[in-house]
Amino acid sequence: MDKLYKSLMRGSEGAEVTWRAEWVKAAAAQNDLFAIVEAIPTVRQIARQALQQELQQRQKNIDIDNVYINITDQSNEIERRPSGKLSEVLLHCLDNNVLPSYLAGGGDGVFHLPDTVGEQMRVKGFSIIEAEEAITYTLRNLESSLRSEMTKYWAAPVKVATTEKTGLTNKQALQQAYNVVLTAELSLKAMAGFLDHGMATRYCYLLNLENGAGAYNVVVSPESDSRTSLVPGFVLDNSMRADPQMKLLNEPTGYVIHTPGNGFEYFARNLDVHATLLARVSASGSKIAFPKATQSVSAHCVDAYLKGQLETLASLMRDRKGQTRAFSRVLQDNQMLSVMRADIGRRFDQVQAELKRTEWPLWLKNGGNTLQQRYVELEHSMEKYHSDYRVVFDRCFSFKDYVLRCFSEWAMSALGEQLEAETIKVRSVHKMQLGGRTLEQVDNRTLTEFIIFGLHDEGYKAEISLTGMPPGSKLSAAALEQWLNNINVRSQFVSSLSADPSPEFAQAYRDHLHSNIEFALFVARHSGIFSETEAKVIERALAGDSSVSIRGLKLSLQIPGPALKGVMVFQAPETRNYLVYLITPAGKSVFMTFADAFALNKWFESAMTADRQYAASLIHPDYLHDAGSLRGASRHSTHYLYKLDTQYSDLFPNGTAPLLNDVKVAYQSELALHKTIAPAPYRYLGIEPRKRYARLNTELKALSTVEARDNAFPSFERFTHDAVKQNLESLLRSRGRNIEINPDQIIVQTDDFQKSVTDLLIEGLSFEAANPAYPSKYDPRYFLTDGHPAIDQLDIRDLSSLSKTFRPGDRYTEMLNTDYLDGKHPGYAFKRAVHAKKIRCQMHYDLLSNYIDGRFGSDIFLALQRVVGNLKEDVYHYPINDSSAEGDEGLYEFNIGKTGLTKSRDRTVAGVYILRMNILGQFHDWLYTPDAPDGVAYRPINDFIPSIRFQYGPMRDYYFDRVAIVDQKVINDYFDDLAASGKPLPPVKTQERAKLNNLFTFHDRRVRRALSDIDERTTSLKEVIAGLVYDGLIKVVNVISLAVPPIGSVAVAVQMMKSVYDGAQAQRRGDYSAALGYGADALIGLFTLGQAATAGASAEVIKQVTNVQRSFLGLVDDARSAAQFVAEAAGHKAADQQLIDFFTELMKDRVTGISQTIVR
Repeated sequence: MDKLYKSLMRGSEGAEVTWRAEWVKAAAAQNDLFAIVEAIPTVRQIARQALQQELQQRQKNIDIDNVYINITDQSNEIERRPSGKLSEVLLHCLDNNVLPSYLAGGGDGVFHLPDTVGEQMRVKGFSIIEAEEAITYTLRNLESSLRSEMTKYWAAPVKVATTEKTGLTNKQALQQAYNVVLTAELSLKAMAGFLDHGMATRYCYLLNLENGAGAYNVVVSPESDSRTSLVPGFVLDNSMRADPQMKLLNEPTGYVIHTPGNGFEYFARNLDVHATLLARVSASGSKIAFPKATQSVSAHCVDAYLKGQLETLASLMRDRKGQTRAFSRVLQDNQMLSVMRADIGRRFDQVQAELKRTEWPLWLKNGGNTLQQRYVELEHSMEKYHSDYRVVFDRCFSFKDYVLRCFSEWAMSALGEQLEAETIKVRSVHKMQLGGRTLEQVDNRTLTEFIIFGLHDEGYKAEISLTGMPPGSKLSAAALEQWLNNINVRSQFVSSLSADPSPEFAQAYRDHLHSNIEFALFVARHSGIFSETEAKVIERALAGDSSVSIRGLKLSLQIPGPALKGVMVFQAPETRNYLVYLITPAGKSVFMTFADAFALNKWFESAMTADRQYAASLIHPDYLHDAGSLRGASRHSTHYLYKLDTQYSDLFPNGTAPLLNDVKVAYQSELALHKTIAPAPYRYLGIEPRKRYARLNTELKALSTVEARDNAFPSFERFTHDAVKQNLESLLRSRGRNIEINPDQIIVQTDDFQKSVTDLLIEGLSFEAANPAYPSKYDPRYFLTDGHPAIDQLDIRDLSSLSKTFRPGDRYTEMLNTDYLDGKHPGYAFKRAVHAKKIRCQMHYDLLSNYIDGRFGSDIFLALQRVVGNLKEDVYHYPINDSSAEGDEGLYEFNIGKTGLTKSRDRTVAGVYILRMNILGQFHDWLYTPDAPDGVAYRPINDFIPSIRFQYGPMRDYYFDRVAIVDQKVINDYFDDLAASGKPLPPVKTQERAKLNNLFTFHDRRVRRALSDIDERTTSLKEVIAGLVYDGLIKVVNVISLAVPPIGSVAVAVQMMKSVYDGAQAQRRGDYSAALGYGADALIGLFTLGQAATAGASAEVIKQVTNVQRSFLGLVDDARSAAQFVAEAAGHKAADQQLIDFFTELMKDRVTGISQTIVR
């Protein structure tokens, strides 16, 4: 496990992170800084603008991109007589450091078309001399133009105003961003062992002081070129002395200096600081002074860089000789603060090298300089080739880049604008009418996300609005919808993928693979994993020696599939061991040795079984359905067990493809993986069904949210809290006191317990109050906490009576009967309609998902779709034929039990149904199993009995948990009998009396089932109700937390959708953990955040909630319930008060998620 450090970065102070996680955040901070700089108008833009303004000053109405300078005589000073568009001529002169000199009488002129000197095409009223003068004036005054634009930019307000940047100028935003980069650098430096955390925290505090009270600036005289100087440098003084100049002392009070090229360094005495810096100054006779800082460190640094930017501009404009690059590019580098960027790059490279050294194994630490130097060289080479490969790989396979490119090309073609999809936001509103009310599903996406998600089908279009476009943009919702109406970028992307690798891809892959193997071989050889003989075997294989066999591992399947991706088994006559190259679950390329095939297979089987995502990265996507058998003692602990074939296949039979030349295998594997973005069944659906799939996702999100948030059963904790609050407030009003009560803050203390009134009633505890005529110090009493107002009118005897008579369980049952079952209740019709629509919507959505996953063909798909579509949603009571005959096409209850078992009613598996279909005169029965552990929603009825007999699988628990408590003993015995008996049994049959015609009846059935379980409970009422509410929340979180859902449900498809997001976005918007079934893990993460808050972590740390966690908080309306659910997910029976307090604070400041569901 990677070592954890305490972060110093702004926004995550005190959080325990690995240095790699901190590195990712530091890279994001650098990108934020560079984005501010990159928004400066370019040199070419400024030059063009200056020329246009000069022409306007001369009262010449000329479009510099639509008039051309054409020349006749090609032999006379041609370098000073460039031709082309007026704007191109300007830039040519700038890049080549020439002033134009045209032949006024020799045919040179300004024309409307290129390559012509005809008089009819000549621009009237604008001679070649006037053009020459305008260009010359623009070039001679370019320095002034550049200075002016830079000054205006740094003084202008930021264009993209975030919460942190509201009201800031670009310069202030740059200072703020540079401060974040500096703290990130200091944090990483501390992790590398630069200082212990306590001292590093001290210097971080000094670094962030707004007035620079703990800092001195570094000033070198005479001043050197800003591109090579020690400026901006500063010294952080641990003692915070206030002297106007830092006095050089031989006192070990501690100083941290920061200079270009070297970053942060620690010195005990400032005499050493002075001596070190003086030695680094190249010019003899230089002096170094340390004046007291008068502004923040980041402001000082930014001022120095901006001053250097202007000084460099002046220097370049004075002396252009010796430039080998286009001069506009040289100026552009300065415009982009290349000195600052290069210095930041060097500093962070240096820190990264230091951090990597902290992880060096002993064999490397104890090795000589030569060994260490070679290790660093190979590591650097591997990282470089990997970076190069990723660039080429993204050109071939980046879905996000494809989407951005499609939009950009369309915007330019249709609108004539250069637009960035990532900066534009789309707000979509989808409305539904249900039970006399209106549901509005509001989704906020980036335009990239919206393009991928797609439009809804005709008749169900969402209302969309756009923000974030440049002023005057012609992009509108109507134009966007018209473009998206007949395209699907997922399908287009897959269709655009080349069937064969390009030469560029092939070379990049070879370099990448060779550098990985070379580095892994070096480590294996010097760490003792390989003997010298074994290392030479790999070297021979790399050189193409056909005597070394290279084989691959395959899964044990009925239909053999391709070898596992990236795994190579090397063997040669001189070694008995299996030498294996592989990518570990952590993503590292390594060599391992195994004594025999059994040990080799066992390692891979264990690694793949422990990590489904690792298995998916190795297995060809087309074989993932059949690979692995689902195991698990319960629905909460499932995994897939994998078995490998004992026969290994030759990867390169008969020497047909040397090791580093077999690019096609790797490419085909990636091609299959990326096709899961739009699987073949999805592509064959057609435009409208794909739009319907998108709309069903939106509706399922809305309906699931309302059902879990507005229509769900209240938690027992919340219900008890509200009921006792109402009771006590009513009691006090009768005694003349009108006050708001919080029963959580009224604590009852007895000899046996000390609990809040709420907890007292939840746990069913009671106590006797003493006679007030005979008081003693041991009598039960109550006291108030957290500033609760005094309530002298409340007596301990009132609370004693309450503990014996309140009976929250009976009240809860009464509430369900009145609020959820009474047709006259104002909310009944809405609850019933929402539940019915949600069931139908989920059935249709699951049906499409399973079809896309390839679970069944089009005949079954159409028949299932017909059965679901024929279900009614109305108040009409459809007569049921009380017959045990199998019945015709339709939806049926799934009733199970021994054949011929006498019973007064059916033993129904709630939420699981049989769909009976008539296909060409033949009946087919399929089960609908929503939220099943294996992700399969529709399966043949014949799968039921084998799934119960398979004692290692989780399906038995899945069905058992959905049976009413009163039936569970009988059903458990029935399942035991099934498992014990191996004889074939007929599948469960449908019965006409169990047919379900009307979805409106499903709501009442659900409530009556809950009441039955409450009546028959064998555990506490709190646990029964918690189970009902908690399971519903987890399922809903899985649905509503994603801006861009995967197509289908295969794990590899989910993984591929992560490619839509970069670094910081991946956590905020691309958290696909819930889609992979890890919703409970998100709650455990919230529990960890609660513990961090209790330990004193910063407010910024505890508010770093993911989108899955935000979705959960949006569904739970009180802190007590949220804390209880999270505690139970983390394995604790109850939430303590500190966790409740944490959620109270967290829910006061909820961050708006990517979606919002409104009921009107």
